[in-house]
Amino acid sequence: MTNNTTFKKNLYLAQIAIFSALIIVMTFVPYIGYINYGFLSITLIHIPVIVGACLMGVRAGAALGGVWGVSCIIKAVLAPPSPLEGIIFKNPLIALIPRVLMGMAAGFMMYLLKNKSKVLGSILASIAGCLTNTALVMGGIYLIYGDKYGEQLNIASVSFGGLTNYVLAAFGVNAVIEIAVAIIITIPVVKAVNRRLLGT
Repeated sequence: MTNNTTFKKNLYLAQIAIFSALIIVMTFVPYIGYINYGFLSITLIHIPVIVGACLMGVRAGAALGGVWGVSCIIKAVLAPPSPLEGIIFKNPLIALIPRVLMGMAAGFMMYLLKNKSKVLGSILASIAGCLTNTALVMGGIYLIYGDKYGEQLNIASVSFGGLTNYVLAAFGVNAVIEIAVAIIITIPVVKAVNRRLLGT
């Protein structure tokens, strides 16, 4: 194994460890990883997943998404923000799989565009990651826990004037804000790290 290969391997492991630690801290420390307003929640934890996926690729994105998902499940078991969230986010179909897939989606978009434009790759990675996570999480909540979620919100789960509109509105608000924040942060961070490590 050459020195260059050893360096790249150690760098990869160090980056995975740093991003994983950041994700765990953001999950468990209040007001860092989530911004709550009413029954809705804007997440910021997707940012280290997307940045890590852009820097290290699809597998790293999936691994970091997995760290987020497992952390979310542990939080739902040990210290859920509400009884309903304690039920919902124990389910890996809601808490784990969407986060793994969002990391993969972000990494794949950067992989497609990294030789053309890392800025465009960062933008599309942010969009793909956020849309994947929000769509799968909100869609899963609606399909699996619609009745319970609707009861807590005092709205009907089967009415297009009720929970359906609520989920669509939440998807729209959450997705737009999370995409905007991800793009604003991901572009300069990816550019800075690449310039520092790769000289590009």
